[in-house]
Amino acid sequence: MKILQIIPSLASGGAERLVLDLCNELSRQGAEVHLCIVQDPTERDFGFYLPALSEKVHFHSLNQPKGFGWKNIGKLNRLIRQLKPDVIHAHLGALLYLYFLKLLNVKHTFFVTIHNFAEKSDPKFPLRTINYLYFGSKLVRVITISEKCDISYSRFYHLKNAIIIPNGREKLFPTDQYPSVSKEIDSYKQSESDLVFIHIARFYEQKNQPMLVEVFNRLIEEGHAIVLLIIGDWSFCAEARELASTVKPGIHVLGTRTNVVDYLLLSDAFCLTSIYEGLPISLIEAISCGCTPLCTPAGGIPDVIKDGETGFLSADFTAESYYSLIKEYIGHGKGLISRAKLIETYEDNFSIEITARRHLQLFADSIN
Repeated sequence: MKILQIIPSLASGGAERLVLDLCNELSRQGAEVHLCIVQDPTERDFGFYLPALSEKVHFHSLNQPKGFGWKNIGKLNRLIRQLKPDVIHAHLGALLYLYFLKLLNVKHTFFVTIHNFAEKSDPKFPLRTINYLYFGSKLVRVITISEKCDISYSRFYHLKNAIIIPNGREKLFPTDQYPSVSKEIDSYKQSESDLVFIHIARFYEQKNQPMLVEVFNRLIEEGHAIVLLIIGDWSFCAEARELASTVKPGIHVLGTRTNVVDYLLLSDAFCLTSIYEGLPISLIEAISCGCTPLCTPAGGIPDVIKDGETGFLSADFTAESYYSLIKEYIGHGKGLISRAKLIETYEDNFSIEITARRHLQLFADSIN
């Protein structure tokens, strides 16, 4: 099977990480995989994940500056005519190109993955109407990434024709930087028994980081022996820099890291305070490393976390509720969920091998 994956970039983000892992694994499972990004990978962080792309995956770039470009329709059409893929699978803003590419390549099979709640990731009128026409007629078939996202899609478009394939993640292993990261984290601790919490996300309204900082500032002021590591880009906007300036000692805004796995393996708990979510890749990463999730009940997160079994959920989205969750964990939660249990949950449900097999089966059924 020949598969063409299209995504705007390989910038640091959950959808981009999924697409890269999926391309690598589809190729391992025998497919001929082509990955095309729209943006120039040498600009900004558009090629952030590119070094991790397997040599088996054929890489293409349109080298477009950020944003939609009309010339890319012709470039993508020529690529499709040249490759003659069995399946074209688009992600994020690449959906805009599918409106035209499907009309130019009627016989080809097109898919799009909606990586979040439909009302958050899909456009308003008139593009919403165009989506409805393409999705409803199955000119473009829809994949959703969790049960909650599928419900959102059905409610938003009044359609019940999407296919649920939960996100997966490649198995993570410690890097050669693990020893130095261990020393780094030890330097943040006041004592060996300090609990280490970690948050992984670029600064974004969806992730609700102001509440995260508010809660941990309060806990630190109360004298709890804790450390919070924040990994992700906070340098690109004034609001993020302002928030970073308000953190108490014990909270460390580290910026982006290519070896996130080392930090997860050395942390006790993973924190996510999102207002809405699809199915976060960072959450799957945390579970795969045996790092206990402490999350708000956003989007597809409750599809992954069974409260008290594979993590802990706050009662709602308020700071008080999340504060109670973290304080409860500090007092009683550590050790209630074993790392082995979390790793088993990942292997049984969220490995990239499982996700890739489900995609291959869906693609095979669609072209037979």
